[in-house]
Amino acid sequence: MIKILVLSLLGLFSIVSKAQKNIKSNDIQKESKIDTLTWTDVLRKRKIPVAIFSKNNNHRNQKIIIVNHGYGQNKGGDYLAYSYLSDFLALKGYFVVSIQHELPTDELI
Repeated sequence: MIKILVLSLLGLFSIVSKAQKNIKSNDIQKESKIDTLTWTDVLRKRKIPVAIFSKNNNHRNQKIIIVNHGYGQNKGGDYLAYSYLSDFLALKGYFVVSIQHELPTDELI
């Protein structure tokens, strides 16, 4: 089962990588947009950076994708690390959200 999952993920990244080469960076800037905002975790008194990628302002009936960037050893900014993938998905019509998991002020895992 794990073998199938790994092969599927490798295939997805291969497809996205090939597609990314076909998209000019000017096209991404013209067609998709990124909004960054900060949510506040009131309970833990911390600010959480969030990036939202979309093709247009009409978000009705768009499928949502949450990008999980993984553990970045608290360096921060990892929520933007896969913006090439988020841009690609936004151009395909998805509403993409990427949330910063750990902050530089957090203890290392």
